[in-house]
Amino acid sequence: MKLRWLLVGLVVVLVLVPAGALTVARIVQPPGGAWVRLVAFTPYAFALYATALVLLVVAWSRSRGPWRPVTGTCTLVAVAGVVMHGFWLAPAYVGSAEPAASGDRLRVMTANLMLGQAAPSQVVEVAVEEDVDVLVLQEVDDRSLARMRAAGLDDVFAHSAGEPAAGASGTVVLARRPVRQVTALDTGFGGYQVVVEGVTLLAVHPRPPTGDVQDWTEDHRTIRRAAHERATPTMIVGDLNATTDHRVVRELIGRGYRDAATEAGSRWQPTWPADGEMRLFGVPVPPMLALDHVLVNDALHAVRTESVSVDGTDHRALLAEVVLS
Repeated sequence: MKLRWLLVGLVVVLVLVPAGALTVARIVQPPGGAWVRLVAFTPYAFALYATALVLLVVAWSRSRGPWRPVTGTCTLVAVAGVVMHGFWLAPAYVGSAEPAASGDRLRVMTANLMLGQAAPSQVVEVAVEEDVDVLVLQEVDDRSLARMRAAGLDDVFAHSAGEPAAGASGTVVLARRPVRQVTALDTGFGGYQVVVEGVTLLAVHPRPPTGDVQDWTEDHRTIRRAAHERATPTMIVGDLNATTDHRVVRELIGRGYRDAATEAGSRWQPTWPADGEMRLFGVPVPPMLALDHVLVNDALHAVRTESVSVDGTDHRALLAEVVLS
């Protein structure tokens, strides 16, 4: 008997408490870097609550006396958690109820090159195979751009905007058709607003939420200002260093933008860390967080997204096909 309740206690401490912390972080979004980073792991609370629910139902069915209300209460908490997080996760699997538009299609790809270390020929190869119209690159430096050009980048994308730079600051937009009305965004890393094929595109890469996340917050504020109330077809593309559970992304969604992967029903697509780029106790860590995004406003409709592995970088590339509504 004591062993059984010891196990119930361990379930509460090791499963329900972390799940509850994720729920609080998602709902309240308290200030502070630790909380911001914790929000990124919100999707995993569903599995924690589901695990707790199974174990607690078994414990409740076998409990007697004063312990029965305790296990019953914990079971209700687990049920509430499963329902709440299931509601937050469901759109990525269900997609939009709206029928796909029949207008012109635009294929976009975003790729973080991890300080220019991504395999240049593979970036070009994926873009060509997927018939990409607009390629948005982050963390691109002079050397990596030169190597991609040697691999035939300019043969496919004759037009470009942005600048390569050392470190993580370089952001470049490449397109098959002319890139017009180029405006630099006031963010710590390179960011640009351009117009391609009649679509306003914000190529962004806000700084990561390290330390007190002040830089991250300021960059996202700049992105929101640039994206505010646009009646023309507009998309936000890049490594946002945030998930759709973060308030900074939810505020964009509240202003009429939609996550392309969610709208297309492409399922949850974590892009970081890329396959095998990070190891824990010698074991490769699979992609865990969806940090790379394509967001579209009401003038566009996402019909497909897919994440693709690129050697040499810690981010999976994200492809999105959108249709002008």
